[in-house]
Amino acid sequence: MSHTEASPTPSADPNGRVILRKGRARPLWFGHPWVYANAVEKVEGTPEPGDVVSLVDGDGRFIGQGLWNPRSQIPVRVLTRDDEALDAAFFVRRLQEAQSRRAAIGLPNEDTTVYRLVNSEGDQLPGLVVDVYGKAVAVQITTLGLWQRRELVFEALAQTLAPEAIYQVAAGSYAELEGFVSVAGVARGPSHTSVSCREDGIALEVEPLVGQKTGMFIDQRPARQRVGQWARGRRVLDCYAYAGGFALQAARGQAASVTAVDSSPRAVTRIEAHAAANQVAVTAVEADVFRFLQAATPGAYDLIIVDPPKFARARKDLEAARKGYERLNTLALRAAAPGALVVSCSCSQNVSGDDLERIVAAAGKAAGRRVTLLERLGPGADHPLPPAFPEGQYLKVLCAYVD
Repeated sequence: MSHTEASPTPSADPNGRVILRKGRARPLWFGHPWVYANAVEKVEGTPEPGDVVSLVDGDGRFIGQGLWNPRSQIPVRVLTRDDEALDAAFFVRRLQEAQSRRAAIGLPNEDTTVYRLVNSEGDQLPGLVVDVYGKAVAVQITTLGLWQRRELVFEALAQTLAPEAIYQVAAGSYAELEGFVSVAGVARGPSHTSVSCREDGIALEVEPLVGQKTGMFIDQRPARQRVGQWARGRRVLDCYAYAGGFALQAARGQAASVTAVDSSPRAVTRIEAHAAANQVAVTAVEADVFRFLQAATPGAYDLIIVDPPKFARARKDLEAARKGYERLNTLALRAAAPGALVVSCSCSQNVSGDDLERIVAAAGKAAGRRVTLLERLGPGADHPLPPAFPEGQYLKVLCAYVD
């Protein structure tokens, strides 16, 4: 793997022109931000990986500008539809626009200081995720071109948000696909193991450099809120609880009891600390979720959350993932009491909403339970998407009633 360092002053103007094949520009005219490799007819000029390129259709009509990476199956991701320099001022403008979108939906506020400020393509900054945790921000960069311009991103964040610290979160396999080495660390400000924030009034401690994603599953806020609304008087089981987000909402919602299960000792410790800090009762259990559910008394729970890690990382994994999801949901339904509510989630992009519905239906049949779908949820409003970008719809949540 090559290690591509940031150039001191990466080019802000186009160093080449990418011409699409006839008929392949239609998705981009409707807002799709990606150019797939098989849509490229030819490249004029000699752009280096990470350079700005202009994008035109087969008739020579200007579509926009993006960052070039011939190594990727997505060699161009569109950052702007205008003829403008992708310089420091550009990134400041994009962040200000993202702030305006969050302000429109009431974020941040006194009760919620954790939210997504930049959702990659949804904020016209493909390859960039910025999550705000109170007075700190966590940044994940997943494309070569933005990695080369990371100092511009950090400076723009310093100007617009003035956070106490900026954490740089490793990009893992994304970086490998793009051809750069992503390292985790503190980009600006003091280094702390954890940062304090609040979600719906619940006090949280987040570890950006060692936690999953950028430290927390911010996208599940709507489902956590729903669990809090439905929890009163119910025996609640939170499977794959991580830091206890669902469990804490349920406990605050006056559940009769709350059990949070995770295989990670670190997660269990964090759940217990969060419960103590918020003065709620949660029983945290270190266990494999499949084994825990297999041993559970049938009908033991009135509200079950099933929020597993990604089972299908690639399309080739889909069949194995489907079987895993079905087995997991079958076990959960067997543990559900008559009249229980089950919240079943999938964060696998390769598992569609229709796939998840079929999985839950099959699980109901296998468990001998009648399942009625009540609601479909997804990421919160701080995770916007372009209207013509189904690839961005990764999180699926089904809320069901069990007879």
